[in-house]
Amino acid sequence: MKLECGSSRKGDVAEALRNITEPAALFFSVAKEEMLERTAREIERIFPGVASIGGVGQAYLDKKFFDEGVTVIAMKESIRVVADVLEQASVMPIKYIRRLENAIKTVGGERGKTACFDICSAGADVRAVTTLSDYLCRRGYDLAGGTSNSEAVACNGKVYKDACAFFIFKNLKGKIKSYKENIYVHSKENEKQFMVTEANPKEYKIRTLENISAEKVYTSELGISRDKITTQTFRNPFGHVCNSDTYIVSIKGVEADGSITTFRPANKMDFLTILSMGDYREVVQDTISRMQHDLGSISAVLSVNCLFRYIMFSDEHYWDSYLAEMSRSFSHAGMVGVGEHYNTQFVNQTMCCLAFE
Repeated sequence: MKLECGSSRKGDVAEALRNITEPAALFFSVAKEEMLERTAREIERIFPGVASIGGVGQAYLDKKFFDEGVTVIAMKESIRVVADVLEQASVMPIKYIRRLENAIKTVGGERGKTACFDICSAGADVRAVTTLSDYLCRRGYDLAGGTSNSEAVACNGKVYKDACAFFIFKNLKGKIKSYKENIYVHSKENEKQFMVTEANPKEYKIRTLENISAEKVYTSELGISRDKITTQTFRNPFGHVCNSDTYIVSIKGVEADGSITTFRPANKMDFLTILSMGDYREVVQDTISRMQHDLGSISAVLSVNCLFRYIMFSDEHYWDSYLAEMSRSFSHAGMVGVGEHYNTQFVNQTMCCLAFE
């Protein structure tokens, strides 16, 4: 697969598309939600019938980063692509599962060579990921994607609220495989796991851990004050321990009663640990090596990086180096999202991607 990119700081869609030719699919991002409908409509007008999805967030292609106006990433050559949408994503996306089934049939779904990349409305992640992964993963198709910083997403020229837009890709010249990158580790000084004893998943709220207020557990374990909780998550997020893997849960805020609100729900009897930041430079190198080991020659990587990762990497003066490192061996493009999707899981503070052989 080959990637091309166009952008316009002033939001001129025609300008962003000026140098894009013969795309098989178009993935776009805009700086503000009010730009979404006009951008989607213009893309469909200029490239009628070309699969397209889009949302709100910053974007990147190789070493370039775009945080204003509109950015369009074009995918072309050696791929077959269909775009569609699951509506009512936070309520009952299963009603629209036939659209996913038809997309798979249209591209000629083949295990190892077919995968899904999605972008969903904020707050719709849990049911969207469950619905997509239940169908895809049982058939051997990988999933990666993330969350738009908006209530709506776009698909094929239209805007949908509370929805999950998706691409179904088939690589005509090799494999497609999903990856996630976690730069956080279990602390050598703190290997404790805490059972969630009271929670409100619908409100993304953890009330107690081991029957103690979540605030008290978190601040006591790290030796910090209450007012430091929302910034400490950049270095010490929660980790949901699931079998042999750990999925990150970012902290959003703290309530008067000692509850902690998060960007990903936790359920009663989940086991959480407090993670520490690892050597992120080494982790990035390990991810690249793993992709190359699995796929050999990689033509392109399409990813979603968490907003918190972007902020943390920027604070560490590493973001530009990260983009350069990722693009050293293959073409790399994607967007900064507010949640990430990896096969069966909705995660935070993570990079999730599809790598194309």
